[in-house]
Amino acid sequence: MKRILSFIFSFTLVISAWAQEPEKITDDGDNELKLNMGYLVFEILEINYERILNDEFSVGVGASYWFAEGDNTDYVVNPFFRFYPINTPGRAATFFIEGNAGIVGGTERQWVRNGVWEDVNFLRAGAGVAAGAKFLSKNNFVGEAYLGVGRIFDSTRYLELYPRVGVTFGKRF
Repeated sequence: MKRILSFIFSFTLVISAWAQEPEKITDDGDNELKLNMGYLVFEILEINYERILNDEFSVGVGASYWFAEGDNTDYVVNPFFRFYPINTPGRAATFFIEGNAGIVGGTERQWVRNGVWEDVNFLRAGAGVAAGAKFLSKNNFVGEAYLGVGRIFDSTRYLELYPRVGVTFGKRF
């Protein structure tokens, strides 16, 4: 009888210890492809690609196309660099600070001469910062939210800014 009770006790102890083990995040892959759902409300399509370099750093690029009428911006390309200062079980899946560059292109109306307005294509560059948080599921789905702004350098008429805002969903592979 003692043997049976000790076997049941040992078996119960092993099963309960095994059940307490937390689920591990697989964290397979160094690449992420994400769609910015926050921009879709404003008729802007943005896709982001990010390459994880190590536990603390990543680089990537975001490209957006603006469908909205009445806005002179047609597209924005944002190369970025991210720093993840907090260590977590999943690599690059926590609070982050981002430095980015902005390449903005579009068409604007300019006064030419003799009361004539002309549509002129432009290409401007700038730099900005953002901060946000990334969440990683155990199946390598990624969600993140970030907020930031950048300043265009070669705008001569007024202070011109570009947004770096997102609620993105995607997959790490």
